[in-house]
This record gives sequence, C-alpha cells and structure tokens, in this order.
Amino acid sequence: MNVETIREYCLSKKGATESFPFDDVSLVIKVMNKMFALIDLEGANSIALKCDPERAIELRDYYTSIEGAISTRNTGIESTSVWMWMTNLSKNSLIILMKRSSKNSLKNCVLNMMPSLDTLFPVPLIHISETNSTNSYLQTLCSKQQEVAEFTTVVADFQTSGRGQRGNSWESEPGKNLLFSFVLFPEFLEARRQFLISQVMSLAIKEELDSYTDDISIKWPNDIYWKNKKICGMLIENDLMGRTIRQSISGIGINVNQEAFHSSAPNPVSLQQITGKQYEIFGILRNIMLRVQSYYELLRNDDTEFIANRYEKALFRKEGMHRYKDPDGEFFARIVCVEPEGRLILEDETLRKRGYMFKEVEYLLI
Repeated sequence: MNVETIREYCLSKKGATESFPFDDVSLVIKVMNKMFALIDLEGANSIALKCDPERAIELRDYYTSIEGAISTRNTGIESTSVWMWMTNLSKNSLIILMKRSSKNSLKNCVLNMMPSLDTLFPVPLIHISETNSTNSYLQTLCSKQQEVAEFTTVVADFQTSGRGQRGNSWESEPGKNLLFSFVLFPEFLEARRQFLISQVMSLAIKEELDSYTDDISIKWPNDIYWKNKKICGMLIENDLMGRTIRQSISGIGINVNQEAFHSSAPNPVSLQQITGKQYEIFGILRNIMLRVQSYYELLRNDDTEFIANRYEKALFRKEGMHRYKDPDGEFFARIVCVEPEGRLILEDETLRKRGYMFKEVEYLLI
C-alpha cells in the first residue's frame, strides 16, 4: 500500500486535516474535527475508514477483501472510542487490508470494529451527547445500580447546568471541551483525609496538560491554571460512611478546543488558545484516567507524603509575595504550605501566619 498516495487522496477532501493524537505512527485524518481515516504508518499495510453501516454491507458484497464492521449506532458507544481501539488493533495486525478494484475509484481501505468497550479504554466509559451535569448523571447511575465499577467515567459533549465549587457554573461550547465525571469507592481512606483525593485529581490533570504546554499550575484547592488564566475546574463530591469515604465523584471540565469565551467568567483559557492547535478530546481523557489510576494506587498504598509534596511544588504562586483578600481586606502574603485537611497557610508581610479553608480567601489576579 502506498501510504503517501492514500494520505494525499484523503487530504484532498475539503476541510481535511491530519494529526497524531494517539502516538507517532497512527495518522488520523479529520474533516471538521471529525475522524474519518486512521492509517498505521508503522505497518503501512492497512487503513481504517469511517463508513455508514448500511453502505458497508454493500461494499462487502462488492469487495471480497472488506471485513465486516460492528456499527456503534444505537449502542451508546462513542465513535471516537472506536478509533482509539483501532489504533491498538493496527499494532497487532488485526486490521485487514482492502484492495481497490481496478474498475472502481475506491482507495485502499479497511472496515473493522471493536469486540467490546473494555478493550477501548482504561476504565468503563459512558459517552452521552448532553446532560445537565455529568456529576448528577453519575450520582443517579450509582444510586440506581448496585454494582457500578470503580473509575466508571461519564463524558458529555455538552452540559446544560455544569457545576463548580459553591454553585459556580462552567461555560463550554458543545463538543469543544472535555466534560467528564468518574466515581471512586475509597473506603480505605479516612474522611478527615479526603483532601488527598483533590490532590490526586489535580496532579493527574496538571501533569497531562504539562505535556501540551508550559506554565501549568494548581491554584489551591483544585483549579488548574495556565499562567494567570483558568483552563480547568473541578467539583469533587464525597459521600461519607462513618469515618471513611463510601463514594467519591469527581466532575471535571477542561477547556480544550474552544476558541472564544463569552460568559462573565474573568479569566478562562483553552489549550487551543494557548497553542493554536486542535486536540483529540478522548485521547486526553484516556491519558488523564491512566494518570488518575497511577496516583490512586499510590493513595491506596498510603504514599501520601509523595502526593502532598508533589502537589505543593505544583501550586500556583508557590514562590514570592502575592495579593490576596479575606473578609478583613487585601494583603500581600506567600504560601507556606497546605495542611493535610486542605487548609492553606499563608504568611503575610508582618510574618503573621494565616490559615484558610475553601472559599475563605480570594486570589487577586490583577
């Protein structure tokens, strides 16, 4: 198969763009930010093309070398996940080459789909087009089903009532950003140590965003900033059972591909605005969940000192004196530390130590 011929043909389509969202050898070609082709450059013997299921049946009848596909229509499975799964297939030579007939203009292609959702993603994944809140959706799911697997993740293209800390709303253009929630059952963790969950989530997201741009930090307690602008917010809702945490749902919104913001939010920013590039949302989600799993394992093994130290090093405004505001007025201070229960300790210009829980102190950004 001549990879360059295939590439040139695909890119000749109006609005077509190419990228490598999964790895360095899996070429993805999109139209209007939607994947339609996946080419394995390493093997260079196959191409996967998105195709209408009914049209695929016709093509299989005409071309004997086309393998049948499993449609994702009416299955609740996001088609992007299929492409991620195909990437893994191509590494194992499971994607089958379809050769072009001499009397037809159809290029070399293959149609192959997935056997099960479990092979696609590191965690159980539910993709929905719209919901009021992914946290609320997952809360309802957990209350109705007795056995929801840990790390079950709900991702939505759009939220009508996305929530943040203390009822703050989250602006997001449909299909442009990463809006998701996932559930943990950390019964091994004492309720008084629940801030560790916030630290784990913040670190996982911060370190994933580090791979795309510089100047990412964690604004206490768990906002993610690029320089002085907010790129990610989260809402963590813990259900306690006695002295331990029965269930924890983390809802996260990351600005990925949005080009402009129109709400009254003071300082939003997206990866697209920072880098000028568009990103594959599900690839970012996959990497984040792998990082969450790694940090969660550290938490389970009680390696909390490592987590806490890493969190403090990643803090926004970790060095130097900066402006803050509390009920008594404005002041300059530096960050001393964050205590295990999440209390922020500042030291002002008079060397006086000040301690704050969530929403008790305001960062002044200007």
